[in-house]
Amino acid sequence: MLFRYPLLLLVWLLLPGLLAGSTRRQGPTMTQRDFDPIFQQQGVEGSFLLYDAPARQFVAYRPDRCRKGFLPASTFKIPNTLIGLATGALRDTSDVCRWDGVTRNFPQWNEDMPFARALRVSAVPCYQQLARRIGVSAYQTWLRKLAYPGMVVTESTLDTFWLDGESRITQFQQIDFLRRLQAEALPMAKRHQRAVKQLLILQETPQYTLYGKTGWRFRSARNPDNAWLVGWIERADGRTAFFALNVEPAAGQPADARFAASRRVITDAVLQELGWMK
Repeated sequence: MLFRYPLLLLVWLLLPGLLAGSTRRQGPTMTQRDFDPIFQQQGVEGSFLLYDAPARQFVAYRPDRCRKGFLPASTFKIPNTLIGLATGALRDTSDVCRWDGVTRNFPQWNEDMPFARALRVSAVPCYQQLARRIGVSAYQTWLRKLAYPGMVVTESTLDTFWLDGESRITQFQQIDFLRRLQAEALPMAKRHQRAVKQLLILQETPQYTLYGKTGWRFRSARNPDNAWLVGWIERADGRTAFFALNVEPAAGQPADARFAASRRVITDAVLQELGWMK
């Protein structure tokens, strides 16, 4: 018995630390909030997910819907730009996308522009050109490396897979990817991650910097309008929160004049209510 006593004593002394370490390794907590009035005021329905990094806590409005997959639409321009840079399909974000001469309904698309501007104005034709440069094999390789899930890329869908078809991503998955980008922890050159992060800045104030990217899957015979705003907010005190908003017009109606702007209106209102944007 004597030879066992020191071992038992050591376990007894280390037990509080081991238990504390186990507690620290537990996953993030989840709090549900009701933001119905904010969504209803904009004539939309949807879901909102925020990850409070310092508190390791998710705040969710309609968490079940936050786990539902949707086409990423133009939020995919974030990984798309990163993959373009990593593969050399883009030398840098000043590379110029040449207008193909086709007049489209968005006047800001009907001109030559650097890819830095193409991301900001969500110029779909530019990113379709980029997709054809990247190719199916490179997408499949890099989407796996980036752990960006749910994309179905084939030769026939190469320049549309993020806009239509079977690709899907959830709000939880969007936030997981953004957390790694914000930390510059993706498996690619940090200069590429920094270049893309710079393009995502939506607003800078003395109190915070807001990063984000919109997306809009336009209505079709089979699908309603569906739109995103994903990003993060960095406070001057060092705290960071990540968010993903997904919305559709209420009751399956077509998008009205408020729909595009509703993404930013709702996001700002929720961030203000939660104390992040003040």
